[in-house]
Amino acid sequence: MDQPALCHLAARGFARAAARVGAPATQYRPATATSPYATAHARVMAAFSNDRTFGFAGPALWDVPFVYALMDTTDVQAGDILTCAGETYFIARAEPFRPPLCVLCNAVVDITTTVAQATDVAAPGGYGTSGDATTQVACASGWPAMIRAGGGAGVPGPAQPGTIHAGGFEMFLPLIPGISVQPAMWARDANGPRYTIGGARAGPWGTRCLLGQQQV
Repeated sequence: MDQPALCHLAARGFARAAARVGAPATQYRPATATSPYATAHARVMAAFSNDRTFGFAGPALWDVPFVYALMDTTDVQAGDILTCAGETYFIARAEPFRPPLCVLCNAVVDITTTVAQATDVAAPGGYGTSGDATTQVACASGWPAMIRAGGGAGVPGPAQPGTIHAGGFEMFLPLIPGISVQPAMWARDANGPRYTIGGARAGPWGTRCLLGQQQV
């Protein structure tokens, strides 16, 4: 049996199973950096499990964001966003005749970057630093992300006696169209925390970043 036929049969089987045990979900396929939820790509039935055999023996584990999606895989791509039953996921990996690997998100972030001011352009050498909030400009907004405690990056700056060491975190993001996430950019969590990106690695799964939480 050739692969296209096998993929078709697997997708049909996944769709039938999801129709029985799943819940209504909305699938998005972002085309711009500023409106990831601008237009729904499809309405599907989906169920999610941290067990790839879909035994549904337990919920997703604390700060272990990787789950598998039981859904029609006819039109699924890495980077698609799924909202279902109050939760948000992005698809990290979609391979032939396999259930997609998804990341369960717990944050909505804006990615900002430092830009040169007019006075800096006129007199090079005085560019605003990555810690200057007045020079930050959003380059991506409203993106679902998973942020968890981990081996993150410290916020740049001189060490002061008595200062508290910045918490280390890591962040998982889907690939953002037209944006390359780079160190020194900021990630602003809609819930309040603000992070400096200390390192970023983009790949077919999405973008994985090391973060340092800003204290002021």
